[in-house]
Amino acid sequence: MKLFGAGKTNGQKVEVLRNIPIFHQLTRNELLEVDDLLHERIYEKGEIIFEKGEVGHGIYIILSGKVRVNPCPELPNGAILELVAGDLIGELSLFDEIPRLATLVATERTVTAALFQSEFSSLLTTNKNIGVKVLTEITRIIGRRTRQLLVHEKHVPSL
Repeated sequence: MKLFGAGKTNGQKVEVLRNIPIFHQLTRNELLEVDDLLHERIYEKGEIIFEKGEVGHGIYIILSGKVRVNPCPELPNGAILELVAGDLIGELSLFDEIPRLATLVATERTVTAALFQSEFSSLLTTNKNIGVKVLTEITRIIGRRTRQLLVHEKHVPSL
């Protein structure tokens, strides 16, 4: 219940999580298990989510709001510079604690769900079924983003 606190019923939590692309394949019980690993974070307009060079320890999933990626020389041309509800932020840091490539700023009040590397690693050992489903979806997202950058596709259909 870290993500939604005591105010939401299990049914409400399941519906919110089911609408997040990396959790589409999870069952109701699996979604409730994942909920225990997520941490809700709220950022006000203009607030920095993370800064370029900061070591990443996990991913953020945008539940509502918008986030701007501040352009910098390290980002390739064609990089997506605005992220919205359902988008992942910092997905590579779920696997490797590498420095962030850019600074991300909330352009309006933004609610995120954070999943940290240590909790995800624990999930992979305690419930491989959930871990494999989530990893599959993250891999698809990384693949789509890679194709967008490499071939400058404006829209890549969901897999």
